[in-house]
Amino acid sequence: MAKATVLTVTIPAGQSLSNSADLTVASLAAICFPPEWTSANMSFQTSADNVNFFDLYDNQGMEVQRTVGPARAVLTDIALTQAALYLKLRSGSANNPVPQDVDSVIKLVLL
Repeated sequence: MAKATVLTVTIPAGQSLSNSADLTVASLAAICFPPEWTSANMSFQTSADNVNFFDLYDNQGMEVQRTVGPARAVLTDIALTQAALYLKLRSGSANNPVPQDVDSVIKLVLL
């Protein structure tokens, strides 16, 4: 069984996009949200170079989003980020970002 790695990213207060997480060694398996999370769905941006980020869409052209909430852990399909080298999390969607009320520190579980 693969050993899990935990990384953290932060969405600063008043912002909707986190700093980037390095996924060059593993893929995202779960996301843990803090109790102070401002209610919003979660979407993603990926990058191959940690400079240019692109909104993540599935093979049917739909933006990848997850329903999340305060003090929740959400599983993700590892295939979702197997090709992502770097990842940012967005509160809300690309067309409707939701600023967080306070700094939101989010834990990423990688396998």
